[in-house]
Amino acid sequence: MRRICTTLIAITFEPLALLLGADFYVAGTGSDDNPGTEAKPFASLERARDAARALKASGAETAGVLTVWLQPGIYARSQTFELNSADSGTASSPVAYRAATGGAVRLSAGRVVDAKAFTPVTQPAVVARLDAAARGKVVQLELAPLGLKNIGPFPKVFSDGGGLFELYVNGQRMPLSRWPNTGFVTMAKVLDRGDWSKGPGRHGGTFVAREDRVARWQADRGIWLEGYWRVPWEPSVVQVRSIGAATREIAFAEPVSGGIGSKYAKRGELGDGKEPWCAVNLLEEIDLPGEWCVDFATQTLYFWPPGDLIRAKIVLADFDQPLVALRDVSHVMLRGLALEYSLGNGAEMTGGSSNLIAGCTFQNLGGSGVLIKGGTGHGVRSSDFHDLGNGGIYLSGGDRKTLAPAGHFAENNHLHHLGIRKKTYAAAIHVGAYGAGEAVGCRVAHNFIHDLPHAAVLYGGNDHLFEFNEVARVALTSGDVGAFYTCNDWTSRGNVLRHNFVYDCPRANAFYLDDGDSGDTVEGNVVYRCFYGPFIGGGHDNLVRNNIVIECERAYHLDSRGVARGYATNQNLVARLQAANAQQPPWSTRYPTLARLLEGRRDVPTGDIIEGNVAVDSPQLFHTSGKQAEFTLSTVTNNIALTAAEAGFVSSARLDFRLRPDSAVFKLLPGFKPIPFEQIGLLRDEYRTALPDIVRTFAPGRRAGKAFDSNTDVQRTNQR
Repeated sequence: MRRICTTLIAITFEPLALLLGADFYVAGTGSDDNPGTEAKPFASLERARDAARALKASGAETAGVLTVWLQPGIYARSQTFELNSADSGTASSPVAYRAATGGAVRLSAGRVVDAKAFTPVTQPAVVARLDAAARGKVVQLELAPLGLKNIGPFPKVFSDGGGLFELYVNGQRMPLSRWPNTGFVTMAKVLDRGDWSKGPGRHGGTFVAREDRVARWQADRGIWLEGYWRVPWEPSVVQVRSIGAATREIAFAEPVSGGIGSKYAKRGELGDGKEPWCAVNLLEEIDLPGEWCVDFATQTLYFWPPGDLIRAKIVLADFDQPLVALRDVSHVMLRGLALEYSLGNGAEMTGGSSNLIAGCTFQNLGGSGVLIKGGTGHGVRSSDFHDLGNGGIYLSGGDRKTLAPAGHFAENNHLHHLGIRKKTYAAAIHVGAYGAGEAVGCRVAHNFIHDLPHAAVLYGGNDHLFEFNEVARVALTSGDVGAFYTCNDWTSRGNVLRHNFVYDCPRANAFYLDDGDSGDTVEGNVVYRCFYGPFIGGGHDNLVRNNIVIECERAYHLDSRGVARGYATNQNLVARLQAANAQQPPWSTRYPTLARLLEGRRDVPTGDIIEGNVAVDSPQLFHTSGKQAEFTLSTVTNNIALTAAEAGFVSSARLDFRLRPDSAVFKLLPGFKPIPFEQIGLLRDEYRTALPDIVRTFAPGRRAGKAFDSNTDVQRTNQR
């Protein structure tokens, strides 16, 4: 899509250049004994914070923004930079912590390691375990003298990195050793799914590996296997108890919830083990430059450097707390800062009101970028998030009982290559779902999200607006997920998903309203080369209208899964319905159709409307799952299927899916509203003065961004 030079206006703090306020300065060459002027700056953020706090407490009046300017450089952090209510600004005189011009300002919690601390591997027993290609190239680092906190061992079962520190060289995260190096292998046969009960018979599963290579691995040294052991949305890493060298039988030290082997195997069957897996953190599998592992017994790091270490910057990320925390603080801005090399989150915001993170970069973190919990009117704007172990932005707040909105927003952010440690449910943006907390009334707009292992946006709660977002290449290593995904709540209503572009996600449904989700509007979106477009999984009162779905296996979907799954008496769904007080305001006035679920049909989809939509070059316009009699309480009408020539796009080759005036869509659907396709995606504003040098995958002659390790051997399994 041709990007336009539209200006995104930030209201809370603009225009900074026209406001007059107090200034303090911080520099790496400064001193906390200085007065904090530009000529004699402070050395630490804490000293500048305390000076700003003292100035406000003195009663001195400041007109406009009170600014703490950080001079270019790296600010080493060994503790969280905390702001509290005493550090608040006001609407007329906010407080800003921002980068001065002239270079990057980095808040870094990484531990820099001298290359001389690495020594050659000489012990014969260790050399013998190394791959032939790695011998003479792997070096070792003794961890005990460094005083690191997060050096293992791994838990018996985990799904989030296992609490181990991370290794970076010249700004690049080094990968733990892995076999196979890309993709996955599968089990030859499942012998025992395991007992995951809490009783005396609890034990891990057992399977037969296909490859003789596993006989090289020494279980007594510690072996962990990562896999999607039963379903394509639930990976976990599990410790091995034993390996039969002759039989290739691998037994786990701990069971996986639900057991190993496909969830879809018939009752009583073990399944044939098609679920994908790999081995991690094995000395024997260091066979590529950049790979490393930790021997937990000896606290030794083994590493095949990707180049000359003497001239490299080597960093260990071990600090596991947030780099910045804003607690019950209001009218504070973070601008132009880079937060990096922490094992924890970048910034956490709790309570307070009207705080803004703008033009910042969150990179090389083991946790997530920004967590906003509670408060009102907080936002993240025009910031970049990449190479994070967990998700990008979490938004929660508002009051679901009264439906009072939080007013939080995530706008004009570029989020990509996330979920490196936690492979699923670590989306670019979470709104009231999966760790974010409950939320009402948030806005997610003009974000560019791409190259993720799972979902782009996870949401729950009420009255959220998702618009003008561009999403590409998500669900690269998982399945049964949506680019936009929500599930399992009849009361999560009032959410609007409009004018978004989702493309190149063949494992994902573009808009997945899963397991009973209800009351959402999916309107005016463009979907290209996904599995399904909008997908309604048994819910109620959803409106799907005025969308264009191009080259998807199935364009639109509605099912009646609630009949087979017993939604009428489902404890989770019913409890949320009863807690919502659907017969009393504000719920009864805001969502008048919700109360009918108290006594009406709950198991079949009711009140869903799929109308006025277009499918282009998609094999199936409309797909249902269930008996036709179970769809009589919903409406499917005036949807059309066309070829690309009939649709009349401006340029499919350039992914410009605006409709020409002579498009057959306008003739066959006279009420179809043109989609403002040219407005979708990132915009230029005060904080993002240039757009990233990355364009859509299929735009010919243009350079695309680096691709995520898609692990193409994972089978695509999108439906449960």
